[in-house]
Amino acid sequence: MQRISLLLCLLLSCNFVQASTGGIEDNIADGASWLILLVLPLAGIYLFWKVHIYPEKVAEKKNHPQLNAIKSMCLLSLIFGGLLWPVALIWANYDYGNQNQPKNAPDTLKEQEEELNTIEN
Repeated sequence: MQRISLLLCLLLSCNFVQASTGGIEDNIADGASWLILLVLPLAGIYLFWKVHIYPEKVAEKKNHPQLNAIKSMCLLSLIFGGLLWPVALIWANYDYGNQNQPKNAPDTLKEQEEELNTIEN
């Protein structure tokens, strides 16, 4: 244990890095460090936000009947680390179609009139 702590103290006290004179390499390194430290995290947060509101945009485009619930699920997905996002996306893309009509109901008024005529006769 003493050897490890002694070696660690020696490594930390030694100056292995020589100062440069401020050439073009330093300017490139400064630009790259600003890009990595500031721009990329901001771009990542923006992309993360855009991906998480995508189901909401799909639901708005399709005029989904449960738009507010999908918006809530997108917000909850942000809180829970994206676990609910696939469910929100599937829900936003689900097409309800004509589920309000019973399966045996006639589709047109003409068929309804024909049924009434046959009942009356």
